[in-house]
Order: sequence, then C-alpha cells, then structure tokens
Amino acid sequence: MSQPMRPATAGVVLALVAAALYGVSGAVAADAFSEVSPARVSQARAFIAAGVLVPYAWMRGSLSPEGQVRWLIVLGINLALVGLTFYWALDRLGVGPGATLQYLGPFMVLGWMAVVQGRPVGRFTWWTAVLALGGVAMITRAWAIDDLDLLGLASGVTSAALFAAYFLIGEHLGKRLPALTMITWGFVFASVFWLLVLPVWSFPSGLSGGTWGQLIWVGIGGTALPFIAQFAALRRIPSGVVGVVATTEPVIAAGAAWVLLSQTLTPVQIAGGLVVVGAVAAVHRRISVDVAQPLDGVF
Repeated sequence: MSQPMRPATAGVVLALVAAALYGVSGAVAADAFSEVSPARVSQARAFIAAGVLVPYAWMRGSLSPEGQVRWLIVLGINLALVGLTFYWALDRLGVGPGATLQYLGPFMVLGWMAVVQGRPVGRFTWWTAVLALGGVAMITRAWAIDDLDLLGLASGVTSAALFAAYFLIGEHLGKRLPALTMITWGFVFASVFWLLVLPVWSFPSGLSGGTWGQLIWVGIGGTALPFIAQFAALRRIPSGVVGVVATTEPVIAAGAAWVLLSQTLTPVQIAGGLVVVGAVAAVHRRISVDVAQPLDGVF
C-alpha cells in the first residue's frame, strides 16, 4: 500500500500544477488578443469560471461562505484587477519586462510575513526568491525594453502588489474555507465587478469559433482549475513558498510558446528556466512538513 503524499510535497505539486496551467493559458490568451481586448478577456474568464464553478460547488455542498463574505468580496476584486494590470504591463512594457515585474510579488509576500506578521523568513528562502526572480528575468528577457513607460511601470508594480495580496488573502481564507468555496465566490464577485465596469451588451460580437474556444479554455483550464490548485496549495504550505513556486509559470509559458507557437528559446532563456527550476526544488527540499493544514476537506 503506497504512502500518502506529505502535505509539503502535495502543496508544492499543486502549486506547480497551477503554474503549468497558467503558463499554457498565457500562450492561448495571447492569440485571443487579436480579436478581444485584455479587459474583455479578463471579463470573459471571470464569467466562464464562475459559470463552471458555481454548479460544481453546489453539487459538492461547498457554497457556504461561512461568514467570510467581506473577505470573499475583496478576493473577487483582487482576481478581477490582478489580471487586468498584468495585461496592461505586458502591453505597455513588453512581455519580458511586464512579466518580470509581477514576480516582485513573492518578495512583497516575504516582506509582509517578516515585517508585518512577524513570521520567521530565513535567509535561505530570501536567496531562493532572488534566484527565482533572476531566472524569470533571464527567460523573459526583462532587459529588452526600449523606452520606460511610466504607466506601464505603474501597472506592473500594481500587478505585483495585487499578486502578493492574492497569496496573503488566499492563505487567510484557506484557514477557514475549502479551496473550492474560496475560488467560486471569488469569481462570482469578480463577475459582479466586471458587470459594473464593462456592460455585457457591449461585448464584441462576431468573434470566430477559434477565439471562443480560446476564451473557454482561458476561463476553465487557465483560470478555474489552476486557481483551485493554488488555493489548495495555500492550505498546505506558506504563501511565501507558493509565491516562489509560482515563478515557474513564465518558464512553462516559454516552453508552451516553444511547442505551440514555434517560438525558439535562446541559451540565456534556457539557463533562466533551469535557475527557476533549481530554486523551486531547493525551497521544496527545505520547507518543513508541519507547516501545512491537514489534507482532508480541501476540495
């Protein structure tokens, strides 16, 4: 009889699954931008994710917010805005610099844990975060920026802050709610936000079948499933560790673009990917198995 997976290992695996799904969906979403704006893609993914998650959570008996409505509203607004600011940064700064800025988020999480929460963050964790960010910069070619766009820079920093807040909110709610409940209500409130900001009757018409397929994939495979996996990870390992593991996303995205879009990788980018993988392997080896919640009742 096989031994059950340890909580820390399960948390890292779940975080890697989420990063893989996010990374692949990035290549899919990039192709949809030719017909749909980033804001509309963010709106569509919220609606599609909520449409799938609500009936599933209802069937699983996981719709009760357990008195956490205020936090779930905050989570929903965060989910709506983090993707939008990320897309703005990509559009104004380029994929490399824009993507790298968001991965300042894990540093913000570690800083919050150390300064505000007074939780111990060892030098090892800091150094692995630095290595991971360096690897992300290499694989996204963050230095390839011609002109500094202040609005793009502000969008990137805002995206990083929202990215950090997402991990901290998820860790807080994960002590009280199952992952499925959190992410379902999060996207319900994200959908309400988008209904108020962008009326559905002005959604672009005449989209091709291929674009609709891409939007459906982004909503389910690139949103609902990876968010469930990431919130489940936050119930097992600290938010700072999940943030470091999340830096594998651009590595996987580059690999997906290589396979799906025939985009080649330079030796520097390949080396950056190996640096990120090494940092994640190191932080997994170091974390303690007793930092996690029990495995039962997560979904």
